[in-house]
Amino acid sequence: MGLFSHIVCCTDFSTHGEVALPAAADQARRDGARLTLLHVVLPGAPLLPGEKPHGADRLPDQQIVEKLTAYMHERYDQALNGLDWRPALRRGHPSEEILAHLQESGADLVVMGSQGLSGMGLVLLGSVAERVSRRAPCTCLIVRPGRPA
Repeated sequence: MGLFSHIVCCTDFSTHGEVALPAAADQARRDGARLTLLHVVLPGAPLLPGEKPHGADRLPDQQIVEKLTAYMHERYDQALNGLDWRPALRRGHPSEEILAHLQESGADLVVMGSQGLSGMGLVLLGSVAERVSRRAPCTCLIVRPGRPA
């Protein structure tokens, strides 16, 4: 049996967020763990890359779930081939929704990308990865762009 049994990988579909996926997939393969790809829909933000802002605000929840689930399968099925994985979707503030999902799901590892904020930028703005890592009920792995996982 591996170190982890349920891994949550957070994705916002950005290049910074995407660096977490290979690390999460590799760990899930090593441990034979279940993998959940979690995406939080931020109010007012585009639903998918390239779409207009506020697009999700006008759609019913079921349509958002269907659209994002199809997008995640199209985007990630090949990279996650052979893994037991599923999408998870939430609406709201990313750090709060990620923490709530971790608590509810009983995950034992969360893997996230980081934009690399530091110094005053981090103090003034904070970061989702930093907030989650301080309050998560499980082990956290934050993967920086350009660094090996």
